[in-house]
Amino acid sequence: MATSDFDEALFEAIREEYPPVLTTAQVSQLLNVGPRTVLSMAADGRLKASRIPGTRQFNFFRDDVIRVLAQHIVNPEEIEVEQAPAAMPVPSSGGRRRRKT
Repeated sequence: MATSDFDEALFEAIREEYPPVLTTAQVSQLLNVGPRTVLSMAADGRLKASRIPGTRQFNFFRDDVIRVLAQHIVNPEEIEVEQAPAAMPVPSSGGRRRRKT
């Protein structure tokens, strides 16, 4: 899928704002998802990650994250807007009244 000039400008802005190697927290912020989601994406291969042996911190290359974003751009015509469910009726109190004390 070809990216538009707008997309390229957005990706360039990301390159200017973020360093070449990102932490889980930075990827989480960039993708607007939780850190556990980022780690899950790394575990199942949706995001490439590396880890220095002996540490628990994962590192992500900024350009890999941008590549994932570019591969999953959604065309506005493809977005289906779901209708909100109808409001549920509020159950009545069954005709009982509370006594004032």
